[in-house]
Amino acid sequence: DDQGGKEDGVSGGKKSEREKGELGEQCYHLVQAGAFGLLALLIMRLKLFLTPQLTVLCSLLAHPKVTWFLGARQRKGLLVLLLVVSSVTGAFNIRKQWKIFGEFNDPEQEKLMLWINATTPQDAVFAGSMPCMATVKLCTCRPIVNHPHYEDAGLRNRTKLVYTVYSRKSPEEVHRTLRGMGVSYVVVEQDWCNRGQNTGCSLPEIWDIEDVTNRGKPVFCQLLVSDAPEPFEIVFANKKYRVLKI
Repeated sequence: DDQGGKEDGVSGGKKSEREKGELGEQCYHLVQAGAFGLLALLIMRLKLFLTPQLTVLCSLLAHPKVTWFLGARQRKGLLVLLLVVSSVTGAFNIRKQWKIFGEFNDPEQEKLMLWINATTPQDAVFAGSMPCMATVKLCTCRPIVNHPHYEDAGLRNRTKLVYTVYSRKSPEEVHRTLRGMGVSYVVVEQDWCNRGQNTGCSLPEIWDIEDVTNRGKPVFCQLLVSDAPEPFEIVFANKKYRVLKI
């Protein structure tokens, strides 16, 4: 009898520990969902962490101890209802997305990509604005010095050096900076040079704050309207882009 009592006590203790473990897992998922929900409220893109966590929480509805107030059939019916509602909403969203028709059209950029592929060597290194460099990398497979999909202190510093083409630094200094980075061609966007003037947000005005010593001097990119200052050479030009050979 004593031996049987001890075995019952041991089995009961193990069962209690197992129940505590299951309860701890459920509490963990609730806390984790709360944390992901807070991140989603702060930054909308981070809802990608919350969505799978909510799926995990929904699966807990199948646990008898979570929905203890429901019978087995009611519990199964609740899960089926959730699946049906989710499927209907999901199908509606898919149909809505299928109805969206759009087209990206940028002839000036297309001409730039065609020129790069047809004229420049495969190992030619390009520099320019980060959005433009993403397209250059994708469409031409040419090496670039600043990639928009990676960010660290080194990349930010390289991008700042590339953007000296929108500053008031002398052509010789800009040329020396780009050549030191190993750049073969730099793509200058005239829209970036003139956008937001007299608002304090244009790149030349931002450079006036960063580079006080060159205030009042001509903006380098505005010199490209007529011709490239030495030692640069314009090798491609259209309404939107100027490509300078280093």
